[in-house]
Amino acid sequence: MAGKKRKYKKVSSETPELNVMPFIDIFSMLNTFLLVSASFIGLGILEVQIPFFSNSPEVKDEEPSRSMSIKVEIEPEVIFLKTSWSEAPINSTTEKYTLDPEGIEKLHQELIKLRTNVPKTDKVTLFSDDDVKYDEMILVLDAIKTLKETDPDIPIEDEDSKSGPKVSGRFLYHKVTMGNVIL
Repeated sequence: MAGKKRKYKKVSSETPELNVMPFIDIFSMLNTFLLVSASFIGLGILEVQIPFFSNSPEVKDEEPSRSMSIKVEIEPEVIFLKTSWSEAPINSTTEKYTLDPEGIEKLHQELIKLRTNVPKTDKVTLFSDDDVKYDEMILVLDAIKTLKETDPDIPIEDEDSKSGPKVSGRFLYHKVTMGNVIL
């Protein structure tokens, strides 16, 4: 075996060509998936305010924060208006109105009296049964939220303003929350 010569193939002087088509196909597919997935990614920024710890004594309000809670419950033929105070003396009242135009008007007039007597209260919580029709609920919401042209202007107290009470515009209660929302 020592006497045999090995034969080598001649290597051509040309440089070999690389087949880059598979790489281009892969990158075009990756770019497509990247762009499609990137359009569905949404970044949200949540601003959280946390209390800072300090050694200073806690500032207490000199006046007790007594507030009125107003709840309106709509049943298929009856509307209940429930009011209560948050601190002593806790005076709770419940009034009953019929679910017709006359009863809704009486409810509206009573809410005007409440807003005039307690101008700091600007929130009403609305509860409704499943059997209440949408049209009836909207009529009650209108009676709670908006003032009619014939209603008097309601002065509201603004804590930031030192100039005195302002007029609320054409709204009776600005904040109406739904108390029993089932999702």
